[in-house]
Amino acid sequence: MRRSSLLESVMLVAGIVASGSVAYSQTAAAPAQTQQPPPASLSPAMPVLTDAPADPAKLAEPAGTKPPNAPVPDTFVLGVEDQITVSMWDEPKFDGAYTIRPDGKIMVKLLGEIDAAGLTPMQLCDVIDKAARKMLTTPRCTVNVIGVHSRHIYFDGEGIAQPGPMDLVIPIHLLEAISARGGFRDFADKKHIKILRDGKVFITVNYKDLVSGKHSELNISLQDKDHVVVN
Repeated sequence: MRRSSLLESVMLVAGIVASGSVAYSQTAAAPAQTQQPPPASLSPAMPVLTDAPADPAKLAEPAGTKPPNAPVPDTFVLGVEDQITVSMWDEPKFDGAYTIRPDGKIMVKLLGEIDAAGLTPMQLCDVIDKAARKMLTTPRCTVNVIGVHSRHIYFDGEGIAQPGPMDLVIPIHLLEAISARGGFRDFADKKHIKILRDGKVFITVNYKDLVSGKHSELNISLQDKDHVVVN
């Protein structure tokens, strides 16, 4: 009787050990699931790609956007160094891009020398159409201005943020022109802004009076070859 009880105890212990071995083998077989750290960028300038890759065009896009080019009015008069395109409806053999030469002319394909300086784009179209009637029954020309370099305003002095020439595409007033050049430097003399015209001081403006709105006559319309001087 005692031998039988002892045998049952031995068998019970063996079963417990076997059960533990099976549980251990199952635990060891299961791969450990650990959370992977996010990928690190090797360069602060290079973004980290995720499951949804970023648009390359957006990655290459610089911060900010460029302002659109000012439209050229119909009354704009072409001058030397202005850049234009000429296109003829349904006749691409006449098409071309031109820079008005110092003599005021352009060499149009198949038509030869054409006077361009001193004309509006519409007037130049009429001249080209007239010349093309030797070859076409109903010529229809289009002239587009793609670059204005014949008219300039000049910004001088150490007080202006961006000194140098600025193309005068459309009429612009003094306050707008100063803003377009980035305003003033910290040490600028804003009380004595001088506008030179024809080599002489045309007007001296106090910036505080200009922006107050009480003296609108000070916000003059700038003309070709004007110099805005800020010391």
